[in-house]
Amino acid sequence: MNIFKNKKYEFEGGFNVRRFLIILSVFLLVSYGLFNARNLIIGPTIEIFSPTKDIETKDNTINVKGRAKNITFISLNERPIFVDVDGLFEEKLLLSPGSNIIEIKARDRFKKETEKIINIYYKQSAAISTTTNES
Repeated sequence: MNIFKNKKYEFEGGFNVRRFLIILSVFLLVSYGLFNARNLIIGPTIEIFSPTKDIETKDNTINVKGRAKNITFISLNERPIFVDVDGLFEEKLLLSPGSNIIEIKARDRFKKETEKIINIYYKQSAAISTTTNES
């Protein structure tokens, strides 16, 4: 004769151990799934290392460095660029005199897009001209 046959796995006060373990298991399973899917939920991200903000420069070239995560496509001023296995990118741009807009766009496999825009003002130094006075 089995003495546990008619027991309901309950403690005194109505606490059901079996129901608690099932609810805990479902909660842990859902939490684990959301944790692993967080990158898909967040979408693409772009982090710019340099230039970090809108700047004014006297150099006619600038190095754009950064990292992109969760992407399938990335472009710099509508031109595709490449990232390494860690998502790092580095591109050199030639600036025109005056205001320059750097636009970096990224897209993931679910067509979510993000973009970063940086304004660079290239202040061309005045050319030194020498004139001769012939009298």
